[in-house]
Amino acid sequence: MALDWLMQLGAAAGKLLLHPIFYFSFILAFIVGMFRVTRERKDFDTRVYDIYQEIRFILPSSLAVGLVLSLIGLTLGLALPADLLSFIAALFIIFSIGGFFLLSPAWTLTAAYAVFFLSERLGYSFISYESLKMSAILTILAVLTALLVIAEGVLIRKRGHQGTSPRLEISKRGQKTAVHLARRLWLVPVFLPVPASRPLDSFADWWPIIPIGAESYYLVLFPFLIGFSMTIRSTLPELAVQSTGRSVIFAGILALLIAAGSYWVWQLSAIAVLFAAVARIAITRRHYSYEKHRPYFFTTQPKGIMIVGVLPGALARKMGLVIGEIITKVNGIPVHTEPEFYKALQKNAAYCKLEVIGKNGQLRFVQGSIYENEHHELGLLFAPEEKEYMDDSVFSD
Repeated sequence: MALDWLMQLGAAAGKLLLHPIFYFSFILAFIVGMFRVTRERKDFDTRVYDIYQEIRFILPSSLAVGLVLSLIGLTLGLALPADLLSFIAALFIIFSIGGFFLLSPAWTLTAAYAVFFLSERLGYSFISYESLKMSAILTILAVLTALLVIAEGVLIRKRGHQGTSPRLEISKRGQKTAVHLARRLWLVPVFLPVPASRPLDSFADWWPIIPIGAESYYLVLFPFLIGFSMTIRSTLPELAVQSTGRSVIFAGILALLIAAGSYWVWQLSAIAVLFAAVARIAITRRHYSYEKHRPYFFTTQPKGIMIVGVLPGALARKMGLVIGEIITKVNGIPVHTEPEFYKALQKNAAYCKLEVIGKNGQLRFVQGSIYENEHHELGLLFAPEEKEYMDDSVFSD
């Protein structure tokens, strides 16, 4: 039996490469990366990250999450019909039209639950599930939704704030200001048992069938797409994103507790998925409401210039400079604008010393060698200077 399970796991892992969603996720991330680079060049005359930045986050951080979910799913016997999994994959593609934002499992899997339930109730069934009861499928969908919402929160909290992209936008006062866009796409592969209630030749003749209890099942490594997108205006990206991640985790845990009750009262499964969807919307609305009543964070500073971006591999990154810090002096010269910053750098074309107010509010000193006439000599992007745009105001409070 152990050898059969190993064969199943190995075959499922290998055949993941044949699943359309696997390739779709990379294509989607590549397209989003192209648009991001175009926007960064328009705003800052340079790209911050290369076109493959979104692709780099698709798998590495989500493999461990997928492994944990696989262990839970196989232990609990979270078996779903192959037709339903195919429908969920189609929903990923449809929801992706709205961007990464709509790929939260709180919405994609809730939509799958709603369509499956209504189609059965209205007599328009399009999913074959001979060896499972409808109530069991709904319970499993609810549990899986809650587990994936928890996984979404974990990924947001751990990885969502890394590599955020700065952008410029016009404030209500008609002034240019900088904000940060956190956008991620994760592919979470999860091993799931699929009932083998009909011949497999028409679906996947390379899957050996393994017996689990009184039923026969085969394993699939199903790629769940989880997307995340939020714009941060009033605080540091790390703080806002991690706060959102914690809230999503908490919402997923509550949804899981409700879903667990559906093992005895299946109607609770509907409440669980509805709660997950409403809670996810509430978390998003809370973020926007919070920022609506607070001033922009990346703006002109009275004591220096604020860093809004650090180019990868640049000297500034090696010097330990990060976004949100304020440079007050360059080579002993006070600076308040970007032109003053670069003029002060020329005082010593081969070396610079900076006085910086860190994110903790403490003053520190950094220094390093630079190269004369190098474009973006330190690799820093700064918040726009408000006074340049006050005469061009097109908005009013």
